[in-house]
Amino acid sequence: MTRIASCNKSVLHEIIKSHLMKNSLGALKIRNRGFTMLELLVAVAVTAILATMLLTITRQVVVTHGQTSGNLETNQIANFVLDQIQEDLHCALYRNDGGAWMAATIPEDTSTSGSWKTASNPKPTEESIRLTPNDWTDGPTDAYTDAKKQLHLPDCRFGVAGTWFRFFTQSPELDPDASVSSSVRAVSYQIVRHGLTGAPKSTPRYQLFRTDVSAKDTFYSGYDLHPVDGNYTTRSANDRRQPGNIVNPIFMDEAGKAATDFSLAANIIDFGIRAYLIEPSSSGRKYLRQIFPDVNATSGTGKYEYIATSSPAYRTSASHPLAHAFPEVIDLMVRVLTTQGASAISSFEDGLISAPDGVSKEEYWWQLAEENSQVYIRRVRILSTGI
Repeated sequence: MTRIASCNKSVLHEIIKSHLMKNSLGALKIRNRGFTMLELLVAVAVTAILATMLLTITRQVVVTHGQTSGNLETNQIANFVLDQIQEDLHCALYRNDGGAWMAATIPEDTSTSGSWKTASNPKPTEESIRLTPNDWTDGPTDAYTDAKKQLHLPDCRFGVAGTWFRFFTQSPELDPDASVSSSVRAVSYQIVRHGLTGAPKSTPRYQLFRTDVSAKDTFYSGYDLHPVDGNYTTRSANDRRQPGNIVNPIFMDEAGKAATDFSLAANIIDFGIRAYLIEPSSSGRKYLRQIFPDVNATSGTGKYEYIATSSPAYRTSASHPLAHAFPEVIDLMVRVLTTQGASAISSFEDGLISAPDGVSKEEYWWQLAEENSQVYIRRVRILSTGI
């Protein structure tokens, strides 16, 4: 029995040893076999899909972050600008003395200030006027455009240099050195493409300037902003807060350099207004009657220029007796570029990038502008009345 048991143990030992050797050889063969071509293709495909998904998500995050940052930036600039104009309008004054106490002009070119810096691919002139459906023949139409004969305010364009807006106000003085804090002063708003500083190599930017003539010089110059017969029609050669700054907000400082102290905000590429009177209807309810821009005017003067005055000599619109009334409500519109948009337009204007095939330079300028800007609108109630 002992010998049989010993023999069985030897046989069992050999069987186990043989089995282990076979398993080891099999595992070695498996390890040495590697990956098949199909397995490699599947791995590459999965990796490519994951990489594409990661790149798409990353790009969306970057775009969303850029849009959000741009919206926050433009919103902050617009609120600052609109707050300042609103404060000036809330303190606006009007007197029935024959003077022009408010004026608005949509210039046909950029020559008003005399300080506009031109570009190789400038902001287009004709494409920058868009007030009525006739100015935008392929634009959308609806019940509003058909009834009002004008475009929705966010779709409007107020000229290559925006609206040149000026009036008299008693808003608080911004100059801490001013001796009187709330006297009547002439103010003006207009867009000028100029360097942010007076340095010759300063990159030109579209800036909204707020000119504020001192109370003393306003008093000496009189209260008449008529563009021809008033005393605010010549450009100042030097010094700040002079009557000539109403026309040209860029003045020469003590060092003989161009100063941009009146710049309210940069990257403002359009600025416009609509002026209204509050009129009673036949039903007894009140409505807003638009007096500027006069979209029904047959001549460019009535359509693009507005003068609030009681002087018969200035009231050139005989068919529209209320066209020269002082407004009771004003809509303000500003179009603000993002920083990225300002860089894109600057590169295009300097000739560093070209318009795509089939797109004109004029169309591409506004394509860049609309893709990288936001329009902001605010309605302001004016409580001043004539005395």
